[in-house]
Amino acid sequence: MRDILLVGFLFVVIYFSFRKPFIGVSAWVWMALTAPGYWAFGFSRHFRLNLTIVLVTAVAYLFYKNKPKFQFTALHFWVFAFGFWTLISTIFNIQIDSGYVWEKYIEFLKILVLFFFVALSVEKKVHIDTFVWAIVLSISAYAGMEAVKFILSGGGHRIVGRAGIIADRNDLAVAVNMCIPLILYLRTTVSHKYLKLGLLILALLNVVAIVGTYSRGGFVGLAILSFAVWLKSNRKLIYALLAAALLPVLYENAPQDWRERQSTVETAATEDSSFIGRLWAWKIATLIAVDYPFTGGGFKATTDPVLWNTYAPFTPEYGPVQTPPIPIGESPKAAHNIYFQVLGGSGFVGLFLFLAMMLTGFFRCQKYARIAKKGNNPWQTELLNAIALSFIAYGITGINVSLAYFELVYAFLALVAVIPHAVNKERIGYPATSYR
Repeated sequence: MRDILLVGFLFVVIYFSFRKPFIGVSAWVWMALTAPGYWAFGFSRHFRLNLTIVLVTAVAYLFYKNKPKFQFTALHFWVFAFGFWTLISTIFNIQIDSGYVWEKYIEFLKILVLFFFVALSVEKKVHIDTFVWAIVLSISAYAGMEAVKFILSGGGHRIVGRAGIIADRNDLAVAVNMCIPLILYLRTTVSHKYLKLGLLILALLNVVAIVGTYSRGGFVGLAILSFAVWLKSNRKLIYALLAAALLPVLYENAPQDWRERQSTVETAATEDSSFIGRLWAWKIATLIAVDYPFTGGGFKATTDPVLWNTYAPFTPEYGPVQTPPIPIGESPKAAHNIYFQVLGGSGFVGLFLFLAMMLTGFFRCQKYARIAKKGNNPWQTELLNAIALSFIAYGITGINVSLAYFELVYAFLALVAVIPHAVNKERIGYPATSYR
């Protein structure tokens, strides 16, 4: 039955994508984040679902008569510059398995193609909202279902990501943190009271899902995200009183093992073997970048056994934090930090381009949210503020995960790139020259 539903969905999407390319890119991001191919067990596993949607979207765009005018902005420049530099880093990678590095680059190149097609295909509010719904119905819907299991089991159900790009519970916590602001935005776009209520319940279930992952980084990110949402709210006193009354009660009734895990945040650097392994990876990523400041070691450099064993003896005293010596034969660790992931993979130049790209996206949100507010355009203000909050969540929780090349991040950057053009297209607020 799953196979029939998936293939049926594929044909429906193909039909509508030929009519409207923005439906194709929305289905594209949904499939990229959902990985529906892992749900099936029969004949549909032989279908290249995502590739099919990509090709259909590309062909549909070529034959689409009313193509949006491509608006090249500073954000486009930084995204493409970072993408180009990852290519340079891949060409000059220093790993033992160069073919594996090229595989990772091809995966990232596909994400850049998604970014490019969003910029080409999305031009109106309905396009943007459809794209946002696709994101929410991929990650947030799954998180909501897992949260229900967590509640019904009395906290016994451990929430992890599904097979695909966010299988790790820490990765899932990051993705859910990033999507909560989008749920709150969608509540402002619907008028039906039951739909508003449903989205509110979904947002609360997403909060529960983050708790259910037992991810310390995810919980810290949730706390910071909640504070940022509170700062932007118009009912600060009411929400502060509710938080003061409810949080102690919720904490006391949380599962004992969850409270014990969160209480280890302060001692993780000295007592948590998992965190110590991450410190080793961060040090090795830095050592690689110091030796190869321009290009780094290529994608996932810290997982290369030769590089790991080469730099392992230098880690104990390196940097501001002392760590135990890396045991002989210790398996290489992933960076588990978006900043060190880029630093080790693409050097200091790559890290600069990555930070420039993310900061440009964040400040572009801030800039155009202010312009939209002055122009009395509430949906743009709400959406841009929501994406800015998502960037904050990503920047904080990204300290704990290897998600520098995560599809969701570049989907958000693509939205930030096209929103001013979409607003001007509808003639509701932005001056025609304010695209940069």
